[in-house]
Amino acid sequence: MRFVMFSGIGALGAGVHFLVLGVLFRGLAWPFVGATILATAAAMTFNFFLNNALTYREQRLQGAGPLLAGWFSFCLVCSVGAAANVGVAAFLHNVQHGDWRFAALAGIAVAAVWNFALSSRFVWGRY
Repeated sequence: MRFVMFSGIGALGAGVHFLVLGVLFRGLAWPFVGATILATAAAMTFNFFLNNALTYREQRLQGAGPLLAGWFSFCLVCSVGAAANVGVAAFLHNVQHGDWRFAALAGIAVAAVWNFALSSRFVWGRY
């Protein structure tokens, strides 16, 4: 059940990712990789705070210090997933020269299971 919650929040985070990416890449003509990096960071921050409030509510991190440390740990743990996300998205975008949304979605999918497994263990102390 926890993975379902994590995945649901991840889907909302994917919406944040696409929103930021669309504004930066399509709206402001940023380079795709730079826009993807910022979109990934925005989605990770969104996902951390929503997962802390809902998915891991019984282990919820509270107070500025624990929240900041938890967010940093979450970003660190998810950085491998984020690197895979950006790498896969950039590769597909460069290879297909077409739909940037498909490239972004493929990158997000690659990171999902990795992020759940490691953040569950190292941020909130659960498997």
